[in-house]
Amino acid sequence: MIVKCPKPSRTRMAMPSKAEDGRMDLQCTMGPAASRYAMLGRLVLAAATLALGGCTPPRPNVFLPPPSMAVAAGMESAPPAALRDDVETLLKRMEAAYDQVKDYQTDVEILLFKEDGSSKTEKSLYTFKKPKSIRLDFVSPHPGMMLVYPDPEGKVLLKPQGVLSILTLHLTLDDPLLGSPSGQRLDQTDLGVLIVNIRHSVTDQRRGPVSLSEDKEAIRIQVLADDHFREGVETRYQFLISKELWLPVEVGEATAQGVQEGRIIFHNLRTNINVSDDLFQ
Repeated sequence: MIVKCPKPSRTRMAMPSKAEDGRMDLQCTMGPAASRYAMLGRLVLAAATLALGGCTPPRPNVFLPPPSMAVAAGMESAPPAALRDDVETLLKRMEAAYDQVKDYQTDVEILLFKEDGSSKTEKSLYTFKKPKSIRLDFVSPHPGMMLVYPDPEGKVLLKPQGVLSILTLHLTLDDPLLGSPSGQRLDQTDLGVLIVNIRHSVTDQRRGPVSLSEDKEAIRIQVLADDHFREGVETRYQFLISKELWLPVEVGEATAQGVQEGRIIFHNLRTNINVSDDLFQ
């Protein structure tokens, strides 16, 4: 958030910056239960940021290009003028569409590829309201877990599931519990950030040819570019742009060698649905 989604596929929709060292404030403590939760949090919260744009280290799966290319750049250092015009038109259309968005909600599906070629799926409900209110409700594998940003102190509020739901954690954006392999923070997971990063990927941070293809419902951009959140890493991105909303609805990521890392899919993306401020409190 895109998801480099839905690299959900690194959320990868804006460059990360370092904040103060992460600290954790407990409003309620439960002795051993709090310790058990901290261990759970390290697993779940890494998946949280991953679910909105982060990806795992390279996997041996093959990254497959789309079956057809309507317009494709060759291996030259810069795309042909006609393709550059097409890409710029698409970028401006996405930016204009996002300017009209006040809030949105989407069902996020993240596919994480394992070393044996299999994949793991994670699901959550993501809600966003401008200028920067975020809520993440986990569906699987930890239903009931919730993240909200920002709390009154500008931190991330975390509510666990089940018997630990009486706990409330307040974490800084850079808290180790919120870390992900991609380095992406929760405040870098919205579509606005993704669109900014897509522009970088096809302009100043592009490291290979750009290709465009389309069908009745969407336009696909493929490009090798600097990773959105990992310095010194190049990533092969696939961005799927809805022709109905003119917003990103899927992000795919692979290594520079074509090894697939993950996909983020934004299902049932709903915009301007009058999300209440109470949802983030």
